[in-house]
Amino acid sequence: MSFLLRLALRNLVRNARRTVLSTSAIVVGVFYLVLGQAMVGGVEEGIVRSAEDGLTGHVLIRAADYPDEGLSHPVDVLLDLPEPARAVLQERARASVPRTLFVATLVAGADSLRLRGIGFDPVEDVKVFPRETWKVDGKVPATAEDGVLLGAGAAAMLGIGPGTRVVLQTRTHAGALNALEVPVSGIVSTGNIAIDQVSAYVPHALVAGLIADPRPSHFGVRLAHRDEAPAVAAALAPALGDGFEVVTWEEETRELLRMQKIRRRALDAFVGVLLLMSSFGIANTILMAAHERVREIGTLRAMGLSRRGVLALFLMEGGLMGVVSGLLGAGLGGAGAWWFSVHPLDLSEMGAKGMGGNIQFSTWLYARFDPAMLVAPVLISVAVALLASAWPARSASRMAPAEAVRAA
Repeated sequence: MSFLLRLALRNLVRNARRTVLSTSAIVVGVFYLVLGQAMVGGVEEGIVRSAEDGLTGHVLIRAADYPDEGLSHPVDVLLDLPEPARAVLQERARASVPRTLFVATLVAGADSLRLRGIGFDPVEDVKVFPRETWKVDGKVPATAEDGVLLGAGAAAMLGIGPGTRVVLQTRTHAGALNALEVPVSGIVSTGNIAIDQVSAYVPHALVAGLIADPRPSHFGVRLAHRDEAPAVAAALAPALGDGFEVVTWEEETRELLRMQKIRRRALDAFVGVLLLMSSFGIANTILMAAHERVREIGTLRAMGLSRRGVLALFLMEGGLMGVVSGLLGAGLGGAGAWWFSVHPLDLSEMGAKGMGGNIQFSTWLYARFDPAMLVAPVLISVAVALLASAWPARSASRMAPAEAVRAA
């Protein structure tokens, strides 16, 4: 076996240019497969985390038939959780916090902007909606006197910063108009387009004055693990009774994740075409090598090498091309995936142009890197190379020794 391996290596090196050209498609295909899957996986994780850390949490309790499209956040139905539901949350949730979503018009001088107000508990909110990605210019408001924390995109559109006095106008729980002049305590970039572009964080104490009711419109729930969300939602539904609905992070991100599945299929199809092209190149290389080495094959057969040995020799050459090209492509793709997992692409300019103002989508595009993701592409490249080599190798092994030796 070591003799055949050395011979296979020598034959590949002897026609290095042809070998490189034949395997380049595999290198490119595996590279795009690894890096593409890592980027798609990173986008999927970004979508899920944006929902979990932004407006949904793992589970969200809200009024029945609550609108879920556009900037429509009525406050005519506010929530009082029944005791059975509180018992479920006490037993199964890591934390739960009230929030009030409402539509407001923010007026700064001669300019105004319609936005989403997020009424939050300055102390407890972070237990359900983490702030690791937040960048705050100024401070997060802790009291009604501190005012509002405005999303970076909204602040840029109005041209205002921390300390600016603005008027916040909205409708009360009873439907009357109400307006208060408040300061902008800070400008926040959360990395979530739906928040940064059209939202402002408002302390519950201030929201209670604006809508003339202290009750929230939502309850966000954080669990020990996101996979528990369907079971907890199923337990909450009967405990809440009529007038409530429970949604999970899976339901809130389903449509966006479905789009990512389409992207995965498109990527797989593209890589499949590249690997198919590479298989023809490898088959052609092995077939040409067999015809160029007729006398060599005859000599080896005359020296006692069996047909299986000749078959193994040419399959080994194809397999080596698959291993080397697969490792090279996976190495390059893995290096790119690791780089983007540490140094994400900043898509905030997309948000600055007004894209996705109501879509919970991360403005940081990370890649999802896992060393285990490199194994399957390498195995696929080896399998493609071996399959492509099978017919030329079989043709070479069927050469008669005497005819091969007499070949010019």
